[in-house]
Amino acid sequence: MSLSSELKEGVIALSAPWNALPRKPQIADPTQQVYVGAVREFLESRRISDPKVRITRILRVDLDGDGEDEVLISATNYFTKDGDVPMENPAHGSYSIVLLRRVVAGKVQTQFVAGELYLKDEPNTPNVYDIPAVLDLNGDGKLEVIVHSHYYEGAGTTIYDCFGGKCKAVLSVECGCDWTRSPTGRSERVTGAAFTDTTEAPALRRVAVS
Repeated sequence: MSLSSELKEGVIALSAPWNALPRKPQIADPTQQVYVGAVREFLESRRISDPKVRITRILRVDLDGDGEDEVLISATNYFTKDGDVPMENPAHGSYSIVLLRRVVAGKVQTQFVAGELYLKDEPNTPNVYDIPAVLDLNGDGKLEVIVHSHYYEGAGTTIYDCFGGKCKAVLSVECGCDWTRSPTGRSERVTGAAFTDTTEAPALRRVAVS
């Protein structure tokens, strides 16, 4: 584990008696037209016309151990020169999303996992979303999806359970700064960390925190 100050996305540590990575993901070419088309179709379905598709990562992996690969896609385009997240005011048509492609009832479906998109210019603080890992965090043989997000002075990590037909957040931790209005009317910057447990699965809670 590297403790370099240059490490940008952090690390994930897990101590467990089982193999947390029983099936290794394969990194696929982000320019494959089938996935570019899938991202474009999703963005158009969310009312972004003529989207500028920019895929940052594609992972192929069998999440549930049924012998059939799923595909995870992260795509981000904030129209910045360095490709990173702007401090504020994301432009119309910009986005950062994580999608899951899988076969459901014999048909390929594209499902939303996490992210945000902007239908107009907004005075907001946008985030970038990416997929640093998939891991079996509770020992059931299935791989949870780990999504990392960051904005200009903060970051967070969320664990998603993508079984049963949809993806749901089960555990999240974040740390950063935000501006709030004090009782005196002055703007103040608040720094802190938040930990959210959104699942009733005790095994997942214990292992993910350790």
